[in-house]
Amino acid sequence: MSEDNFLKVAKQAAIEAGKIIQKYSGRSLSLSLKNEDKSDFATYADLESEEKIVEILSKNFPTHNIIAEEKNKINKGSEYTWVVDPLDGTISYAHGLPFFAVSIGLLKSNKPILGVINDVYSQDLYFAQEGLGAYLNGKTIRVSREKNLDGAVIDLDFGHKARRKQKIESYVNLLALKAGYPYSFGPAAGILALVGTGALDGYVAQGWQWDFAAGAVIVREAGGKVSDFAGNEPDWTKERLNIVASNGLIHEQILEALKK
Repeated sequence: MSEDNFLKVAKQAAIEAGKIIQKYSGRSLSLSLKNEDKSDFATYADLESEEKIVEILSKNFPTHNIIAEEKNKINKGSEYTWVVDPLDGTISYAHGLPFFAVSIGLLKSNKPILGVINDVYSQDLYFAQEGLGAYLNGKTIRVSREKNLDGAVIDLDFGHKARRKQKIESYVNLLALKAGYPYSFGPAAGILALVGTGALDGYVAQGWQWDFAAGAVIVREAGGKVSDFAGNEPDWTKERLNIVASNGLIHEQILEALKK
């Protein structure tokens, strides 16, 4: 199958998963806790969304690997690996905040080559494929042109309580006084999409590979840059990653601030 079909199927899966999430929206949600501090949990929407995505991907690409956040880990020994977050922003979703999305990325030889993000609340569909540009609802998007960190709008992820102290020490404190306008208002997939559109100039976070894989392609294809905290290509074989995403123009300034 062609890589164009990869994108077609990923978009279909993201849209179908979004319908499931919309179905549960506004209902009393049953929560499944993932840790003892009760800051990380899944809902029926997470689980059903993931099952639908895995079903569609497995049907169309039965030889591919799949890594999904909730419970699906399928290793077929393929050079292709789908990395899925069926509901990025579960906490926002459960609390009625409009920041949640479906994120589907594709790695080839452990490098992101395709990304689809369905912003379920706004019904905006972001997608990108290596070498083919980045799009929002079919229209080309580009990163911002801000050249200075002290005038930049960037998002800094505080994360769940268990890792918050580490994040504050390793990058939040270092950048909160350097950036022009620091925010922290949403899950990774939606934030990376906003870097791709130019609404945000940058994003710094620590998280899981399924948080970042799709968005990294969108940012890069929109003209931006994505690296780890040292400025290198993130190691996509690891579940936990450090990510700097930016318009490219302020990227070195962010990395310099992180050194201090």
